[in-house]
Amino acid sequence: MNLAVPASADRQPQAPATRQKQKASPSLAPSLVSGSRQSCKLLFHEPWWLSAAAGDQHFEWSVVRGEGLYGKLSFLRTKSKFGFRLLRMPFFTHVLGPMIQSGNGKRQKRLANRLSLIRDLLEQLPAYDLCQFAMDPSLDEGLALGDGLALQEYGFRISPQYTFLIHSHITIDDIWAAMDFKVRQHIRRAEEKYTITEIADPKYFVSFYLNNIAKLGQKSYFQFERFPLLFTECSARSCGVILAAIRPDGSPAAMTFLVWGHGVLYYTLSTRVQSASESGSVNLLIWSAIKRAHALGLICDLDGVVSPGIGRFLGGYGGEVAVRLVATHVKPVYGAMLAVRTRLNSVAAPSNRFTL
Repeated sequence: MNLAVPASADRQPQAPATRQKQKASPSLAPSLVSGSRQSCKLLFHEPWWLSAAAGDQHFEWSVVRGEGLYGKLSFLRTKSKFGFRLLRMPFFTHVLGPMIQSGNGKRQKRLANRLSLIRDLLEQLPAYDLCQFAMDPSLDEGLALGDGLALQEYGFRISPQYTFLIHSHITIDDIWAAMDFKVRQHIRRAEEKYTITEIADPKYFVSFYLNNIAKLGQKSYFQFERFPLLFTECSARSCGVILAAIRPDGSPAAMTFLVWGHGVLYYTLSTRVQSASESGSVNLLIWSAIKRAHALGLICDLDGVVSPGIGRFLGGYGGEVAVRLVATHVKPVYGAMLAVRTRLNSVAAPSNRFTL
């Protein structure tokens, strides 16, 4: 279903002089800097993405009203090995949350519409022991920032997850100049060592990723059974690519999976061989993602800070700090089990997306 955002300004013709003035006006820049976007949906809301990423475990609940009001919540619905009922985002889907069309009119009225639709959606949710998802508060001209108000009423805990955004309204030279000089140095050295190549075989990426994780003695948070189909669907729509930093001998030093749509390119998942001499390969892949996003006229989302070290690393690219909202509701029995597991595993694996 194509859910365009209803906007009365799009339907009212403007005089040519007004359109020209808006096009040239520098006042458009603050809306980019703030990160607010008119769209009410993300790439990850697309039905084909959810079908490919979750298959028959994809469940959604929707509310339809008159006057163009619409809301939807989508989840991966599974059970843990102990039988606990989980509502989570599908793998490789790092931000999702409610998709809401808030209608026309004043911002106050539209916000009230959003919160009302979210309440109706929450009333439809089945019984669960854990419900958790991340939201992009920039959607719907920033009105999505208020979604947590309705979620808190239903017992959800709202916590921040930081990310870095690099916008395309400035030149690529200005983006380069905004980076930390050490990051630029790593990229220059990596450019002398590696060639950036697109990888057409998703199974090659999966094998490389799992092999690198195994060498660290860790288990992957991600389940890759559906990754080949997801990659194929992205490739068919020209909205996803696997990039690899290739060494002179032809072997990969690092790979990343990029996806894009609805104005944003996401640096979704990357991995590299565990050798200090190959650390610059990831710098080069991130720079390659930034350049691709800029060429496409998209925001580059470096896709989530899950540890202080990653925060310091990504901060060197000079992007704007942005916040996603993570909504979590845990029932008492499952919460007690999580507390025990947290005490037994005081250091979370770096491949985990959230703390739970």
